[in-house]
Amino acid sequence: MPDKTQTISLGPFLMNRFGERYLPSVNQEAFSRVGSDNVFQQQYGEFFTREDSLYLVAGCDSGLLIHWILKRKRPEGSRFIFIDHPEVLERLRDEGILPDEPPPGVLVTTAEHWISQSEPLGIKEYFYLDQVFVAKSLAVVDGIHDGYVGLFNEVERTLGQYRLQVNNEIGNRIFMMKGLENLAENRFPASRLKDSFSGRTAILLAGGPSLPESFPWIRAHRNHLTILAVARVAEQLSREGIIPDVLFAIDPHDVIFHQSKGMLALWQESVLINMYHLNPALLGQWQGRNAYMGTLFPWETPLNPTNVAYPGITVGHQALGMAVDMGFSQVVLAGFDLCFSREGFTHVVGSIEQTIGPFIARGDLMVKTNGGWMAETRHDFLNAIPSLAILARFAIERGCRLINPCPGSARIDGVDHHPWENIAPEPTTPSARDRLRELLPAETPATRTAHYQILDKELARMRGLIAKVKGLAIEGLECNDDLFGRRGKPPHFKFKKRMDAIEQILDGEYREISRLVKRWGLGAMLKLSRPDKERDWSDAEIERAGRLYYEIYRDNALSLIKRLDAVRQRLRTRMEEEKNRPDYKQLLKQWRDDNQPGRSLVFLHRQSQTIGTLPAPVQAGFIALGHDFAALLAQTDHDYKQYILSMQSSPQAVRVKAQALFRNRETDRLRQFGASLEKSSLAERTEYNHLIQGYLDELAGNPQQATRRYRQITHQALIPEALQRLFTIALQTGDMLTALAVSQRLSEISLIHTPFHAELLRLNGQGAAAAAIFEEYLKLVRKDFVTMIKLGRLYLELGRPQEARETFERILAEDPDNQAVRTFLNDLEQTQTEGTAAP
Repeated sequence: MPDKTQTISLGPFLMNRFGERYLPSVNQEAFSRVGSDNVFQQQYGEFFTREDSLYLVAGCDSGLLIHWILKRKRPEGSRFIFIDHPEVLERLRDEGILPDEPPPGVLVTTAEHWISQSEPLGIKEYFYLDQVFVAKSLAVVDGIHDGYVGLFNEVERTLGQYRLQVNNEIGNRIFMMKGLENLAENRFPASRLKDSFSGRTAILLAGGPSLPESFPWIRAHRNHLTILAVARVAEQLSREGIIPDVLFAIDPHDVIFHQSKGMLALWQESVLINMYHLNPALLGQWQGRNAYMGTLFPWETPLNPTNVAYPGITVGHQALGMAVDMGFSQVVLAGFDLCFSREGFTHVVGSIEQTIGPFIARGDLMVKTNGGWMAETRHDFLNAIPSLAILARFAIERGCRLINPCPGSARIDGVDHHPWENIAPEPTTPSARDRLRELLPAETPATRTAHYQILDKELARMRGLIAKVKGLAIEGLECNDDLFGRRGKPPHFKFKKRMDAIEQILDGEYREISRLVKRWGLGAMLKLSRPDKERDWSDAEIERAGRLYYEIYRDNALSLIKRLDAVRQRLRTRMEEEKNRPDYKQLLKQWRDDNQPGRSLVFLHRQSQTIGTLPAPVQAGFIALGHDFAALLAQTDHDYKQYILSMQSSPQAVRVKAQALFRNRETDRLRQFGASLEKSSLAERTEYNHLIQGYLDELAGNPQQATRRYRQITHQALIPEALQRLFTIALQTGDMLTALAVSQRLSEISLIHTPFHAELLRLNGQGAAAAAIFEEYLKLVRKDFVTMIKLGRLYLELGRPQEARETFERILAEDPDNQAVRTFLNDLEQTQTEGTAAP
């Protein structure tokens, strides 16, 4: 986070020939040649034209970007928030460039206050609609003033936190779905473990790069420790011979299965503490004991436990909160890095993320480590730090000391840092595993069946109530049609009264059920929200909104009923699993439908059977499921790997990050980035090496060696950057023939380079050829006003004033307020007048 006490140096305002005042310390000479209107049009085009959208703009480009957007026709229902440094905004107001009161729907503010000050704009509704767009000002894009990179990072950080808050409010359908699927497995609330480990030391293991530093210490003190670990590191720990006493897992998404499936092999030694909505493929195939965090049902019922919710959304947050509540006197953290290793890796050796390679997205976010150096991080890691600090305060209040001995971990308030050799846990009895057996006793078929029956009774009760809500929604839909005269009937206001009565029933007698139905399909419900609700609506719009409202209500209720029916069917199968002579056909079908072949092993374990002791006709089905489960566990090319590859293997992302390090002259970080890529499994790592080594050669003042590196690049995604560097080197060394040849090659690859090639021709005295290229380009790109101005000025240089006039007038036909073009036309008129007046 930027230092809020830091001020930035701005210097004086300048005025360009078009009457625009700007801060060269912020924008340098970006607007001096063709004026800000043309620069912004080329940069943003139609980006700011979406209706019902919220635009967050980082930086205001000396106020000129605000004026450019405001003088255009603003899209209906859209809002604009401009965020800049307080010193800049103060100067702009002092200079009279910014109005004291911006027009309605526009806010000019700072990174510290934009969320609190934007509430009157109804910004939350734009997040509901997923219509929030972030724009970088030219000050951010160009990075001329260092403060603007930090400004954008701060906007992204606060935006990420706010988006997360809103998503937690509306994005709980998947939690509800997975929680309902897990009802049968969620039998013991984790609150049973509260205050049961006082006086003991735990070590909590997460998936950061520093995790292996803890292994020698764990081995030395194993008998005096309770080992807690997030499920994703189970496989790495197993390879080291370290078996956790407790595993934690919370993620509901299907893609997470292959990340954490290593936990399934540890069911005999470890207890699983899962969030109620853990992905069912993990929980349903777990053969051991478990306790659940969170609620049981997604509605109010006495059956819900008093489990505590902890701040933070990651498994590490929830595991730490649970560890504190379990009563440990101290918890040692390892793998809680929340930043990258010095080699650029985000996760522990052996993880999919580490195997694929270092984090390659461009990053300017840095945190201070326990060791005192600054380490790179990313937004989700950074956003996790404040809630961990809250948990640290919670631990202190509960008399629990938190220690992170890893020097490469991010420093967190309330978490002590001491070297491993200074931490010595006290011996305790009984062992952690014996204590867990006492707290979570063995179950029997009778106790599980009783649990299933209680669940089924509650589900049947709720199903009946939702069916009544569905009936009211259907009636409301009919009344809405009759109110406006549909189905061959004249409109009648009496139906409005019945609709009001239906709403009173939904908001009164069925209030809780109604809220549940809305939450089930909240995303669809929120589509009814309009940020421009203050305007007058036509009857047709009101009718359409009413119809959509009741249709969504009806469809949500129907969808939820179907889900409850599927859950009840799964419960019947679970009851069947407990019988001595079950319906094997039903069991096999349910396990296949749920994509849980490992459920067959759960059944065999609980029945104390093997496949050989089963009835002969069903043995083949169990054998097939066993093979499927083994294949699932052995699978290495899976959706989670593809997900990580999609984020960490983009040649474009490598290029952007390497470019940023090169332009900032961060030689050490660039060299380390290249070394880390060499260790990765990325197929293109040799190509990346050529690019990065070329950058390093340039920084070392060896353009000839850099040229050789760039000429070896053959990957299509990297060729344009290689050519751009060759072009730059050619210009720097005065090799114009090479510069022209490379420039032409760039223009053949991408149309965006064509104007630059034409400009180079002009500078080399080939004005006519340049004009011809400009003309061909503008046939394809009709509203590139910057290039049109260049062509007009070139026409003047070539003695073709009439063509220059026509070019400028074409711009004014599209953009009548373009001050720069009017200035050029006035100059042209004055020149011709003086020429006419001359003797």
